[in-house]
Amino acid sequence: MSSFVLPDHIKGLIFDIDGTLADTMPAHYRASVRVAKEFGFEFPLDYFIKMAGIPTTDVFRELLKLQGKSHISSEDASALKEKYYLEEVPSILPISYTMNIVKKYVGQIPMSMGTGGTLEIAIPNIKQIGVDKYIDILVSAEDVTKHKPFPDTFLECAKRMNIAPEQCLVFEDAVNGFKAAEAGGMEWIDVTKFHAPVY
Repeated sequence: MSSFVLPDHIKGLIFDIDGTLADTMPAHYRASVRVAKEFGFEFPLDYFIKMAGIPTTDVFRELLKLQGKSHISSEDASALKEKYYLEEVPSILPISYTMNIVKKYVGQIPMSMGTGGTLEIAIPNIKQIGVDKYIDILVSAEDVTKHKPFPDTFLECAKRMNIAPEQCLVFEDAVNGFKAAEAGGMEWIDVTKFHAPVY
């Protein structure tokens, strides 16, 4: 069971999904590499890790620009990547550190999920790991115009929980998520200290 103890001033918990509740990052990377091979460009692992939490289309757009491949449609690459990723979903496992916290505090304090992913990806992920039984507030890429590292996703989570941002604790695995939490005036925990994905 998790050794996590809820600080007294925290009244709401916010969880990122990919790499935080669900061990999805290796699957996302495998899907991205498949797309890169098909379209004829490179997809470095360090770039993938750096861009964690950013919507897929933006990730591809920036990478294609960096590699001088702007003639390739980032929308087409993104759509194919989502298709390949959905084939991977049945293999996704929950991350025990965060899932134990969810189970420990369900019914005690409000909880929500905030992701840079689309609903098309987020819903299968949360159903696969069973977290939808515990948390029903979900803010996805479609719900905000400015994504991580902007705070909008997490601020919307706080609003839907009816909790002040400074009373929220964010669980994240990516630098852009940490920045988003800080920009929203929220404390955060780096989940990678308790779980390391295997690529």
